[in-house]
Amino acid sequence: MSPTVQRATLAPHSDSETGAVAVLAVLAGNEAYGFPLSAVREILMPPPLTEVPRAPGHILGVVTVRGQIITLVDLPKLLHLEVEQEDPYGRVLLIDNGEELIGVAVDHVIQVYRMEPDQIEYASAMGAELSAFVVGVGRVPSAESSDGEDMLILIDPVSLLGE
Repeated sequence: MSPTVQRATLAPHSDSETGAVAVLAVLAGNEAYGFPLSAVREILMPPPLTEVPRAPGHILGVVTVRGQIITLVDLPKLLHLEVEQEDPYGRVLLIDNGEELIGVAVDHVIQVYRMEPDQIEYASAMGAELSAFVVGVGRVPSAESSDGEDMLILIDPVSLLGE
């Protein structure tokens, strides 16, 4: 297990006085998601894909990155989202889920946000039945208006291949 990945995936950075967390925002399907920056190892253009027979529907296949075979996950399918069009994904995130590196296919990378604790509502505090992959929801400044906020669905990288 990588020492930088903890079970509490949105733990504040050690040099943060306010408890802020760095989150990489990405777009997959029609939704914005956030991954703890500490778990993101690399952002790649999509490498050649090898399909795996009889793999679950959310597994696109495997890719080879510098000699290492990595499972590639389709995030919208994993979260059971309805996607209107089947556009090819634009980027692959290499995510350290604590046990191994996995690839997560996303449409594109938005940016890195530094989120303060008051911008994050954790799933346990929300009291709703959320997917096992969701840590909570974060509020970030809207890209379309200066006075609004957008929501990021915060993903737990440790549970991505748990099923």
